[in-house]
Amino acid sequence: MLAFNILFTSFAILIAGVHAGPTLYPEVIPGPGLPSLASLNLTSKDLHTMKPQFSSSSALESRSADFDSHCFTYTTGNIDNTIACYNYLASIGNNACVVPGDNIAFCRVGDVLIGGSNLHQTSGAASSACWDVSMAVQWIFSNCNAGGRVGGVAAANGNGDLPVGVYNTNWRQ
Repeated sequence: MLAFNILFTSFAILIAGVHAGPTLYPEVIPGPGLPSLASLNLTSKDLHTMKPQFSSSSALESRSADFDSHCFTYTTGNIDNTIACYNYLASIGNNACVVPGDNIAFCRVGDVLIGGSNLHQTSGAASSACWDVSMAVQWIFSNCNAGGRVGGVAAANGNGDLPVGVYNTNWRQ
């Protein structure tokens, strides 16, 4: 009986240790040509836990661009992963988020991919400040959140040539 008590106590301590372990945060992966987390003195944990620098709701509504924003139900990702990418894009502010060809991934984390498209390729690359791209992401997670799942597309602030989407990384057209 003593052996059973020792074994049971050891097992209970092991289980408690597993549940008390550190929280793991999915890696935030910047898109090509964008600054690394290290160069910004940030970690994935920072981006998952920092308070977002939200734009005012009036700024989101006055983002005038010749593009109709809409929500997706067929490809959605986790809200926390979406906000971690939002925090990354907002943190690089006035750096250019450029789409040189058809499409580009600005950020990936867990099940979320935030990408941009060059809607009118005849005019060359589509580009906006990454802060303006983050405003599109904010519009999406503010308006297209169903039970913690987010998906949609909105134009970068004032730039209808650069639609920004929140997609599930496993989604294929």
